Amino acid sequence: MHQIRRLTVQLLFAFSIAAVTASAQPYAYVTSGAGQSVTVINRATNTPSGLITVSGAPAGAALTPDGAYLYVTCASSNKVAVISTTTRTIVVEIAVGVKPMHVAISPNGAFAYVANQGSNSVSVISTSTRTVLATVPVGSYPAGLAFTPDGNHVLVTNRLSSNVSVISTATHTVTATWHALSGPGAVAVSADGTIAYVANQASNAVTVHSVSTGAILETISGFISPGSVAIAPNGARVYVTNANGGSVSVVNPVSKSIVATVMTGVIPTSVAISADSSTVYVTNALGYSVSVIHAATNIATTTITRQIVPMTVVLH
Repeated sequence: MHQIRRLTVQLLFAFSIAAVTASAQPYAYVTSGAGQSVTVINRATNTPSGLITVSGAPAGAALTPDGAYLYVTCASSNKVAVISTTTRTIVVEIAVGVKPMHVAISPNGAFAYVANQGSNSVSVISTSTRTVLATVPVGSYPAGLAFTPDGNHVLVTNRLSSNVSVISTATHTVTATWHALSGPGAVAVSADGTIAYVANQASNAVTVHSVSTGAILETISGFISPGSVAIAPNGARVYVTNANGGSVSVVNPVSKSIVATVMTGVIPTSVAISADSSTVYVTNALGYSVSVIHAATNIATTTITRQIVPMTVVLH
């Protein structure tokens, strides 16, 4: 138990997972570094339906747009495991940088970008050849990753540099750097590509940035160690996990204010939203559970227990 707690505390400050929307098949995938596995959850019944063994402390995860493959970062083995969602087996492992924690896949499915927190870099993987095309130096301790909707840029938050690197996907180089507050982690981009939300964990605030200039337009306060941020596909709400509050804050993107707080479990680490914006899934690392929130009522209607320190949830 002490080893699990130490691992979770280490991973907590590394986590910042942006929104992941669902496709037709109702599954959720939950990573567990302590459990060396990915749990498959049937979202129609909200019950576990399988367990995929993944060694190397699986941490971050992202699905290809067609839902055929799940990319999982393995923090202790410095690899990315590519899992077939049909066979639920690992088809290949790709060596990347040191301590890969987060991964995001481009809207067209061509690239997977991986934040290597131990080597202050981002690995660019071709999903067609499953090889690393480039390694991009960024700031100190890269955390969150988010593509702009047009796929032309990737935003990378650098936790210890307190800034955001903007990478061009055409050249795989950093083309701009934004100022952020202390400890930026998760980042999410609006559907129209104009606004980015950055969860600044050490500042207990979420900053709202202009994507075109990087300027901070608003600073939203009232969070308790905000770790993960996700925008509902319909654009009506923004969800932010409070790592030290055992809750999720619901933000109105028009008023830029918190309109509700939903209690979840101990140390919520990631949040994912269904494609119809009706359901929100939250991993609770030391609650050993996944909370399922009904978006219309802002109530956690279901708790899926017996998870081994769940860290990331993505939906298919």
